This record gives sequence, C-alpha cells and structure tokens, in this order.
Amino acid sequence: MWYLCVFYHRLIEYRKPEFESLAGLFGAFDGTTTGSLEWRLPEDHHPDSPFHFVNIPSEEIARNIAGRSILVKGIYELWGKGQTFEELEEAINSYPDERMLPFLTPDGTFKITVESFGKVISLQEQNNLLQKLAFIPFKGRVNLKKPEHKFVLMDNDDYGSENGLPPIVHRRIFFGREIGTANRKILQTYQLKSRKYLGPTAMDAEMAFLMANQAQVRTGKLVYDPFVGTGSILIAAAHFGAMTMGADIMLNHLS
Repeated sequence: MWYLCVFYHRLIEYRKPEFESLAGLFGAFDGTTTGSLEWRLPEDHHPDSPFHFVNIPSEEIARNIAGRSILVKGIYELWGKGQTFEELEEAINSYPDERMLPFLTPDGTFKITVESFGKVISLQEQNNLLQKLAFIPFKGRVNLKKPEHKFVLMDNDDYGSENGLPPIVHRRIFFGREIGTANRKILQTYQLKSRKYLGPTAMDAEMAFLMANQAQVRTGKLVYDPFVGTGSILIAAAHFGAMTMGADIMLNHLS
C-alpha cells in the first residue's frame, strides 16, 4: 500500500538508505523481491523534498520503520491531497469508506495535528485550517493527550527562503491518518554532552544511531568495532539489544 513518508530535512543522502535498511529488518522483502521499495514524489516536488510516497507491504511494517528511524518524521495513510481545500475535500470523499469509517466511530477518540513544514503557523491559523475539515464525519471525541487515532493536516505552500528547503512549485495540502512517528528522544538521552569523556573524533548520537539502523542492528547480533574510540557506535548498537565488542590503540606520551 502507498503511504506518505515525511522526512526530517537532514542528512538527505541517508534518508532512503536508512528507510530501506529498516524495511529489510522488519520483513518488507521476501525471496522474490529485490530488497528495495517503490518510491514516488508528489507532483511538482523537488527530489530533496521532505515528502515522498512509498509503497510498503503492511501497516505494521510502516509503523515499525517509523518508530525506529532517525530521519523519518512520520508515516501516514493518505486520505486525500490537493492544491486547494476544494480538491482535498473531493479526494477525501472519494477515499474508500471501508478504510475511513473504522476510525470515525462514535466510541473512538481522535486528534488532528496541523503542520506546515519548514515554517511556524499561529494557533489561530491552525484553527482556521481545522474548520475547513468539517466535512469529514468524525463522530468520536477529541482527546489531545492520548487519542486512539491521530490525524495530520499538512498545508505546504511557501517554505520561505531562509530554511534551506527546496522550493514548491504549487501548493500541496495533505490529510491522512498517522501510522507512526520517529522517537528522536533517544538522541537526547545519548547526546555527546551527557558523556563523561569525549575524544577528539567522538561521533554524535544521530550519526551513530543512523549507522546502527543501516546495519540492521538488533537483539542477538554481535557488533565489533575495531577502532572504537569513545564508543559511539557500540552505544547505539547496545541500545538496540546487540552484544558489543571494541578495540583501539592506547598511546602513552612520555616526557
């Protein structure tokens, strides 16, 4: 099934390789596939755009990838997209009822997050955008803390000129159900400034965890680093349950 993947606008050349490695780790490929996923860009988007469509075998695999990835901001089941809210409404009304209605029941709870990638929009602007979704027949209760179902409205027009994002030719509005989001809190837990000792080439946590993901590190694996330094790679590997070993050269400077 096709999902909307939204990346953090960081380490662009590593985004798809990390995603593909995690897809393999979580069983997206079998003996008949080539070990790569099918990707597609939204209309008029630059290849470096944070937004990509990706074909993933199951929702469970999509959720697992998002939950472990460092560079995926979120993965969404897209209910509709358009250049205007009129086009968005038409697209959502055409989405299959059997995929929508289970998440719109009276006994459910939900939350809708409004985002505009690369710039901040005010609370009033968010409320104005949410009012334009009144045509969606939500029957459950809003729960902002622990909703059963999470949705996102992404209105992307002008990224601005100061944040390094590629330009958008035409406005794109996306609405979808959240499948999973990244847990970048682990980067705060293992950030360099929390270490008691740092060497001159200590690797930051983001790159270490990214490398562990691309190596498909998991419980039961052995990770050996022959040039361990201050251990950044092994810390990330151990977090994911691997057995770790490292070696390095210790130099004594005699005066």
